[in-house]
Amino acid sequence: MPQYELSTLKSLRRFLIAHGELVRMRRLSPEDAEQRRRVDETLLAFRVARRAAAEAATAEGSWLRAVRQAVGVPVAVLAGRLGVCKYEIFRLEKAEQESRIVLGSLRRAADALGCELVYALVPRKGSLEDLAAAERAEREKALERARALNEETKAKVEEWIDWEAAIRRMFRHEMRKMKVRVR
Repeated sequence: MPQYELSTLKSLRRFLIAHGELVRMRRLSPEDAEQRRRVDETLLAFRVARRAAAEAATAEGSWLRAVRQAVGVPVAVLAGRLGVCKYEIFRLEKAEQESRIVLGSLRRAADALGCELVYALVPRKGSLEDLAAAERAEREKALERARALNEETKAKVEEWIDWEAAIRRMFRHEMRKMKVRVR
């Protein structure tokens, strides 16, 4: 089996296209189980790495700091590569730790460290198929609640309409008793 260089997003895309995994990007319908299965397979590596990533990020405070220290790049050197002051590096690390860092800033910092930023959304539990099934069930529940609310509202409106007609009839009757001509 040939070795593939998957260091960039472009090379990963070429690899997936070559293996029939990614023919074109499109919005997935809830019934597209095959496409969800393919995306799940692609996310497998991220699911496996999730626990180790959480432990490493928690121990070091942030991935940016952990990678910077592991590579042995001092704050002053990284600041010079990014063209910012040293304080800005500490601010970036703190922003990442507090989950408020901008992805563009993190991507620039990763480039300065000689790394590639990899971004993924991984289901907390189960697979995308499980999430899709839960989403379908939730939509069905919401639709059922909306139908029930609609029926309830319809009944109230019909009751109010009947009440309004009854008031008009009583009003006409009283006016006729008073010898006032009404239609």
